[in-house]
Amino acid sequence: MYKKIITFLVFSLFAPLAAFCADDSSRARLYIPASTGVSFSECTTCEGKASGYAAHYVFGFGLGLGVSSNKLSVSGQPSGDYSYDTGPMLDISYMFGSDFTFTVGVGVGGSPSADRTIADSAGITDWKFNAQSSSNSLLGIGYNFGGIEGLFALRSINIKLESTATVLGIPITTETDQGWASIEIGIGYAF
Repeated sequence: MYKKIITFLVFSLFAPLAAFCADDSSRARLYIPASTGVSFSECTTCEGKASGYAAHYVFGFGLGLGVSSNKLSVSGQPSGDYSYDTGPMLDISYMFGSDFTFTVGVGVGGSPSADRTIADSAGITDWKFNAQSSSNSLLGIGYNFGGIEGLFALRSINIKLESTATVLGIPITTETDQGWASIEIGIGYAF
């Protein structure tokens, strides 16, 4: 019962705000990675490349909601290539400006995956990698060319990983974070 009352109050307070602040046009935006920045402490020959997308709807008063997904594919590892996938992340952002815009945003995901295997070696067996959670943050700029927007953004992505292995018969579990930055380009449509 309390959930319904709180939900009603939130939406009843939000609707007038949206009506009074909606002086600008709404926007649909699509971002794709153009470049990747990543470093690996355990591997000097490794290279990473990001792929994915972000699709956002920005209301006229600046609030943006969307979904994004990013995958880091790593090559050059002596034990074999591998990848980390954020899975779908729910994003929320806020846009400042009208023709020239500045956007900040964050996102979280709950279903990432890790596609990595390491062969057994002397004393270390049963390697397993499990991705726990994913998150991202976004800083972007854009310019409205008469209804069509050109977009440029820097997205920072992070995945929390749990790795387990058996060392001399004793199971060992460690938690690490893998992060990377993605420079993204995009296009938007103002309506």
